Amino acid sequence: MSGRLEGRVAVITGGAKGLGQATARLFAAEGAAVVIADIDAAAGERTAGGLRDEGAAAIFVETEIAVEAEVQALVARTVREYGRLDILVNNAGIQVE
Repeated sequence: MSGRLEGRVAVITGGAKGLGQATARLFAAEGAAVVIADIDAAAGERTAGGLRDEGAAAIFVETEIAVEAEVQALVARTVREYGRLDILVNNAGIQVE
């Protein structure tokens, strides 16, 4: 795939469903390698797999963004897989009580 984001690597938190998934699909269509980060492993794997089936570079990393160590692991895995991180879409949220 090629486009305006060709050669870029994007992490999208909350990327398994909804707006995050739509963002992942758009970025992949524009040529970015996409890292889906979400707490919903089944949906995240489905989304990443669907993008790969369409020819995109995509992986899923199960991540709870409220846990700093998991976010650090997400970034480390992204850099290990793709050698860089260019774009971060903070789509996931946490509920504070």
